[in-house]
Amino acid sequence: MVYTDIHLPLMGFIALDWSLMIFALGIILLRFAVRHRGARLVPGLPKPRNSRAGILSDIFVITSWISGMVLILINTWKNHLRFRYRHDDPTQLYYGVPHDMAAHLLYVSWLSLFFIYISLYLSKAAFIAFYYDLFFSHSKKMQIMLLGTSIFTFLTFMVQMMLLSFWCQPTKLNWNVDGHLCSAVHNIESVTISTFTNVATDLLILAVPITVFTSLSHSLSRREIYGLVFVFVIGSLSVTAALARFVALKLVEHVPRAVVTHTIDIWALVEIVASLIAVSLPALRVLLRRGNREARRAPSDGPSDGGETRSSSIGSGTKLATPKDESGALRVNVDTANLHLSTIA
Repeated sequence: MVYTDIHLPLMGFIALDWSLMIFALGIILLRFAVRHRGARLVPGLPKPRNSRAGILSDIFVITSWISGMVLILINTWKNHLRFRYRHDDPTQLYYGVPHDMAAHLLYVSWLSLFFIYISLYLSKAAFIAFYYDLFFSHSKKMQIMLLGTSIFTFLTFMVQMMLLSFWCQPTKLNWNVDGHLCSAVHNIESVTISTFTNVATDLLILAVPITVFTSLSHSLSRREIYGLVFVFVIGSLSVTAALARFVALKLVEHVPRAVVTHTIDIWALVEIVASLIAVSLPALRVLLRRGNREARRAPSDGPSDGGETRSSSIGSGTKLATPKDESGALRVNVDTANLHLSTIA
């Protein structure tokens, strides 16, 4: 089986790129509105704590989107350039442009690859900062897990940067049109390393809330469990996109001068947008609860277990302090768990 590149008019690619990023921006703006004005949107919703971790999560989300927009601007420039020469003799073109312009196009394309991974890893950092804000004080075990996740994410990010920077030596082989053309994103060995370190990082980040929520499994309603599953499925879209891109490149591994530029760009964009949506979803659940919050409020607004527990909402970005037993293990009562997850379910 031989894979061929995604077929779509060049202007169609441009429209798709901008539509997805504008959609992601809308989701991000809603996230900011809910996190910082949620108490006005939903009566009774606690005001967010303006913790450093929460603020960092917001910064990481918006810078992830900005990095993705740099990628889109570069892709728009490339597709406009190719569109200009779409009626020229294909034998006189290289990557859709005249031969004397191809090296510059490939150089800019190589630079754009860095913004893919910068955007993806800023989204991952936003998730981690969000979890720090919610879970860091729960237990010693959770603190160690968050710290380990942070270190692992940083190391895999450095792996991505080094693959792009040093896989092809000398570096100018990335845009060499007169001899051997090398690219880390077209080499199956490099792509394998990149894909599976990326996927491993996503799975580790998803494991953080799962560790907490499994301890609450007997406290959650069916609706709340469905809400959690939905968030995890959206978060897994970036994993699916990364694996799809890997499969596409695997299929063209032995095809001479395989051109799968659009495949790489589209799946990278899907991965970026899915990550931005996933990190924004918990906050957006508040909007869906606006009409029925009173009917589903926790039985008691006051603290339980002797007043030691202060409950709050994930969607508001407010930290939840949970009681611990003598061994420091996480212990959450039913009322606290239900309110804690109220904006997801």
